[in-house]
Amino acid sequence: MVFGQLAVGGVFLLSLPSLETVGLGFYRTNGLVFLLTVILGVSLFPIEWSEWSLLFLKLDLIGFIFIFFAAFIVVLFIYNLRLWFHHPHHSKNLLLFATGLGIVGILTSAFYYLPEDSGAARMVSLSVYFLVSALLLGAGVLSMLLGHSYLTRPGLSIVPLRNLVNIFMILVFIEAGIALFSMILLSPGQRLVDALLLRNFEGLYLWIRLLIGMLGPLILAPMIVLTVKDRATMSATGLLYVAMMMVIIGEICSRFFLLVDVHFL
Repeated sequence: MVFGQLAVGGVFLLSLPSLETVGLGFYRTNGLVFLLTVILGVSLFPIEWSEWSLLFLKLDLIGFIFIFFAAFIVVLFIYNLRLWFHHPHHSKNLLLFATGLGIVGILTSAFYYLPEDSGAARMVSLSVYFLVSALLLGAGVLSMLLGHSYLTRPGLSIVPLRNLVNIFMILVFIEAGIALFSMILLSPGQRLVDALLLRNFEGLYLWIRLLIGMLGPLILAPMIVLTVKDRATMSATGLLYVAMMMVIIGEICSRFFLLVDVHFL
């Protein structure tokens, strides 16, 4: 789920107009990175190879998830072929088409992980959380890879990186707000208290999520923005690596709660 959402969010953000000043090589690199990422994410699902073909024939939620992510992979593969065959411009339309397929796959996966008796608030909360998470992961990875471009091209405009890190910081705060809302208002009261007091195994994942996955990025994101503002791109890239590792660890821990049917995000 984390790798698939990362790829969808990154592909969408690749359509930002300011990134066109970076050059075609940036699109080639990131198009390939996100293609390999979503393929890795799909391949990590605990499904036997003999069962893959049957998934596309099932008219259930998990079948639809794989259909839309498979379509996302196909469109992204076509996008990469077009780039590597020396087209002078990348195709924004293909990126947006792939993004649409990926978003449907993400929303379908949100419905899949919700119990049948879930209320509308929990359903909306998880769907919005998944979409924000996808954008956050994509913004972080794009910012990291873009930061390396300034090592070899110091005269490159700082605007693309500044826009991406601003988006990253905003999304860090939005996701933290959604997660805290879900945890405080939608989670079972006593189970949440037991987890916070480390009385159960879920508490370990919860504190990793809170301290590493949320508090760490909340502290680092404004620092990254200020560092980019001073055009210290090497330092900003290093901070982005640390922040992204924290975000990914937090996202993986948050997915654990879906498996145990607890709304701690």
